[in-house]
Amino acid sequence: MVSSGIQRLFYVAWSMIKLNLYFLVCTCIGGILFGIGPAFQALSDLLNEYGMSYQELTFKRFFTQFKANFAVGNKSYWLITGFTILLGYNLYLSIQLQGLLWFALDLFLMITLLLVNVTYLYMTLYQSTYDIGFVQLIKLAVISVFYHFATFLKVVIGLISIAILTWYFKGLIVFLSVTLVMVWSGYATKNIRQMIDGKLDSHA
Repeated sequence: MVSSGIQRLFYVAWSMIKLNLYFLVCTCIGGILFGIGPAFQALSDLLNEYGMSYQELTFKRFFTQFKANFAVGNKSYWLITGFTILLGYNLYLSIQLQGLLWFALDLFLMITLLLVNVTYLYMTLYQSTYDIGFVQLIKLAVISVFYHFATFLKVVIGLISIAILTWYFKGLIVFLSVTLVMVWSGYATKNIRQMIDGKLDSHA
């Protein structure tokens, strides 16, 4: 039993490392700026379809998904990145100013930044699951973010923990961090996505 558990842990770790490396390679293939979005979507697609079946997680399959998602992956990524840059710049300006009103604005902008980026994670997860239009994808993701605040907090706490861990162990960004973000996002939002599945099935 112990050896079986250790073997399973090894397979999971190896699967996550493989996917993280595939993500970095495809990001570079896309010229970094145009590679991050489709590579992240490809990562989500393979996790959604194969889970931690390390033998099924091949670079050929990852690259196929990368090419298939090149347009929509960049569209989602740059939409969210645009909002993030805009909000981040306004937050930078706001924290230069003193006063209760500006402090309240700082908090509002920080929370909005988190909401926008969690929305992106939902968009990525739903893109891997449903064949829906881009506008409907955004609407579904936004609804999911606001549907259950505890789930939103769970996602954020996990992401902050991963960021802190990566800060102290910078090698993780090469071997684990990106895959860990996707795995945690899928786990933390599972209840909301199951609820969405039930709603869609009842209206099918």
